[in-house]
Amino acid sequence: MNIYTKNQSKDKIVSVDGYWISTVTCYNENNDNSVNIQLTSLEAMWVNHEENVDHPEGSEYPVSVNVPFLKLMRERVANSILSRTGIDIRDYDKVIHATTSPGIDKDGNIMDHAGSNLVRNV
Repeated sequence: MNIYTKNQSKDKIVSVDGYWISTVTCYNENNDNSVNIQLTSLEAMWVNHEENVDHPEGSEYPVSVNVPFLKLMRERVANSILSRTGIDIRDYDKVIHATTSPGIDKDGNIMDHAGSNLVRNV
């Protein structure tokens, strides 16, 4: 599905090195019933999808967010989390998405340490 009305740059970033762990933290203004949910790989792909960013052909940098596509991807993530966990993130006052990755040493190697330096929340 492509919701763009203009061609995208051939230099558009479509992937990153290493691996990433994405979560959503959901909370209410009164601090009642907050939850931190780790996203599946597919959910993380939706929320970080390359088409969420508008980097038009001829532009050195991205210029905006592709709002219609981003809204579609957010709905997919919310529906998937609801199906998987029974938690409807739309019921919370605030939802914060965060993505983390392991560090990289001076030689460019991922410092995984067998996963011991990663915090996973489900």
